[in-house]
Amino acid sequence: MDPVLIYRKVLFIGLVCLAACTNVVVPPAAPLRPSAVFLIDHGRHASLVLPGADSGAVRYSYGDWNYYALVKTGFFETSGAALWDTQAALGRRELSGPPTAAGVRRAVRVGIEDLYELTVESDEVRRLRRRLDGLFRANLETRIYNAAYDLEFVHHPRPYTAIYNSNRVVALWLRDLGCRVRGPLLFSKWRVERPERGDGDGDGPYDPLADSPPRQR
Repeated sequence: MDPVLIYRKVLFIGLVCLAACTNVVVPPAAPLRPSAVFLIDHGRHASLVLPGADSGAVRYSYGDWNYYALVKTGFFETSGAALWDTQAALGRRELSGPPTAAGVRRAVRVGIEDLYELTVESDEVRRLRRRLDGLFRANLETRIYNAAYDLEFVHHPRPYTAIYNSNRVVALWLRDLGCRVRGPLLFSKWRVERPERGDGDGDGPYDPLADSPPRQR
């Protein structure tokens, strides 16, 4: 048999297997000051909604600048995002209404395949929100609004790759909130499992693609 044909079949089978794999999220077992956050599966990518500083909520997302922020979805943009490092985008949008599952569904103006409510520590939420908002403010000179995704985008300093993609970044944000996340993180396919007491704080093993090493307690 043609070795090229064999390679293509193996690659296809591998991609199908990866697509079937689910990213599993386990929230912290017993937050002292609980706060609800929302993981949104949009089909191809994910976003994260945090409660606002005073009221409402804020939705965050990450992706390739040309493909996601500028909606340049041609062959060259798609292949570029898949094959080499490209400029990344941080998406942000303030949402009106209560930071509840029903409120988020009403406020988000793009398609939602699944929405998962996670209970985490409120101090961790504040830290993550401040970090993401600080990153957004630091890159305001690149800000654009994209109506297709109903997000404002700025440049993100960490390049986008096929591995360091929107789902992996959302998983890293969840990890910062004390969640455990396992799975390939190549596709937006999620399952939330009930935490068990004594599960730990969500740091887990070091991820070489993370923005920083695991926190030391």
